Amino acid sequence: MWFTSIVGRLVQVNGTRASCLEPEHLVGRAEHSSLHIPHSYVSAQHALLRWTENVWELTDRGSRNGTWLDGVQLRSGQTDVLRQGAVLSFGQLGEQWVLEDATEPCVFIEECESESFLLGVDGVIGIPSNDLPECTAYRDRDGTWKLESADHAALMLRNGDRFEWRGREYRFSSPRLVRATETAEYLQSPGPLVLEFIVSQDEEFVKLRAEAPNRTIDLGSRSHNYLLLTLARSRLADGARKLTEGACGWVDKDWLAAGLQMTPSQLDLEVFRIRKHFAHHGLEEAASVIERRPRTKQLRLGLGAVRITRS
Repeated sequence: MWFTSIVGRLVQVNGTRASCLEPEHLVGRAEHSSLHIPHSYVSAQHALLRWTENVWELTDRGSRNGTWLDGVQLRSGQTDVLRQGAVLSFGQLGEQWVLEDATEPCVFIEECESESFLLGVDGVIGIPSNDLPECTAYRDRDGTWKLESADHAALMLRNGDRFEWRGREYRFSSPRLVRATETAEYLQSPGPLVLEFIVSQDEEFVKLRAEAPNRTIDLGSRSHNYLLLTLARSRLADGARKLTEGACGWVDKDWLAAGLQMTPSQLDLEVFRIRKHFAHHGLEEAASVIERRPRTKQLRLGLGAVRITRS
């Protein structure tokens, strides 16, 4: 299944293909089209779907063989408003697509060969999947998106950028608009965020709470909290040794994974889950809660204000 969340999309009537909608979604035979239909009866730039004023509109781009909306042919250059469930035909009535969801566009990454889509619902996208995130695209605190692999520095992602991972080509799409359901509404902290770890005497349970002057968020007891606790202790220990802030808390990933009785790839998955969990709760610190040191295998807790208490 292509989609696990609400997102504007076209689906071919026969169910063989789907297309996640971009703010300006070109339909045509040209290879750069958002929806590429490689048939001779479809013009190179056949039609355009555009998100405007909270609705989708369809415009025929002067196609040779015509564009139909619910069985009615549009005039050349004509624009009409689309409703969810509308049936669109390009070049011939048999080339039918349904506007299955009329939701506004969202951030996504397309795996180009398979035409499958990864959605940026919580401001974090795992590649090749959220279940196996070998690298991560994430929304930073300033609203920009970055691409980060386990052992390389983060790279800026811009709308339309293409990149390769493990021999597969991906394309990043990011509308200018930002919607509440696309990524959590980040809550701006008037002061530093404090992470409080509430640790049981036997250390079997670690609860986590995020505190700021105007809010307290209970992040619950999750398995990945012990990873954060380990990094927090390293940061506190380096601080007690009077190391500079920039030098505090860095830990070798392989050493950390061995100490937590997991593989390095399992540790990377936990880092992904931590960021996703923070983003889901609307914390703008989701991207920086764990930092990676460029060109090394080192990582650390990215937040310096930490408190550890016993329950």
